[in-house]
Amino acid sequence: MTSVQKGLLETTLEGPGGGHGTMARSLCVVYMLLFASVSAPDAPVSAVAERGLFPSDGGVRVWKTLGAVPDGTDPVLVVDAQALPAPSAETAAAVRVPFVPPAALRNVAPYRPPAPVAAGGGFVSCPLPNDVALLVIFRRGVWDLPKGTQDPGESIEACARREVQEEVGVKSLRVVRGLGTTQHGYPDGTRYAVKTTHWYLMRTPERAFEPDRREGIRRVTRGRWAVARAHMGYDTLRQHMDRVEGTVRAALGT
Repeated sequence: MTSVQKGLLETTLEGPGGGHGTMARSLCVVYMLLFASVSAPDAPVSAVAERGLFPSDGGVRVWKTLGAVPDGTDPVLVVDAQALPAPSAETAAAVRVPFVPPAALRNVAPYRPPAPVAAGGGFVSCPLPNDVALLVIFRRGVWDLPKGTQDPGESIEACARREVQEEVGVKSLRVVRGLGTTQHGYPDGTRYAVKTTHWYLMRTPERAFEPDRREGIRRVTRGRWAVARAHMGYDTLRQHMDRVEGTVRAALGT
């Protein structure tokens, strides 16, 4: 075992820990955000914010992606999938749930129309004996993965590669394969940003890293997969790590 590998195996991540998030045991569990419309066109959003969505029969249809919402739908409500009851039916584009509680509505107080945002990021990994080391960053008080927003005219893969290079300070970086997407939302002025991050498995031969302090990054380090997962600051990323772990290990031959 090399000294570099030994150091990686012994890496521990100091900082806020992260317990395993509770996921709704339902068909929509892989979708972090869903999208709904107000069933009564004349119902004010303020009233929906107080009582949620409770149809008289048939349940509430919520769409799996913002792009699946029919044109002309207004307002569009952003729904936290983990706060929903188990769905009664599912199609390729939508699920149907008995009701949408007020606590599941993310963009109603005040109402901000959802706006899509595309981003790219990287699982910069290297194989260890029977394990995987993952590059992580410490930003805004939590452990995270390097990622950032797509520039106009830029492909999403090029975006992911550029953002990782900038945030961890490396030049040599190879994209191995795609690792799917995650989605999260946040208020952004008068709109509610719905950010879809496209993830890629990446490798670098470099061993020295420089955090991009302009982006609030204070530390860049490698940690064993399980250590990185335990300290990851966001439920969305912990859950995505669980989904892609087998793919990453297979691609790296561990």
